[in-house]
Amino acid sequence: MAELQIADVRTQVSLSLITDFENFHVFKPAHYHEKSLHKMLDELVAWGKALKLLRMEEAVNMDLPVSSQ
Repeated sequence: MAELQIADVRTQVSLSLITDFENFHVFKPAHYHEKSLHKMLDELVAWGKALKLLRMEEAVNMDLPVSSQ
């Protein structure tokens, strides 16, 4: 994935239509997904922060306006 310049998140949350949806329409995830969901979101936030710095640096180098958000 690195060769394609993709930042991947290793942790996954595997949801099932049978156990995590009521009547296949209402999303009701099982409680045991909570730990892996938090870990996945922590990894996603970390990548987001790291890539934000790279985007800001690239914008400065290209003389583009830099957003502080």
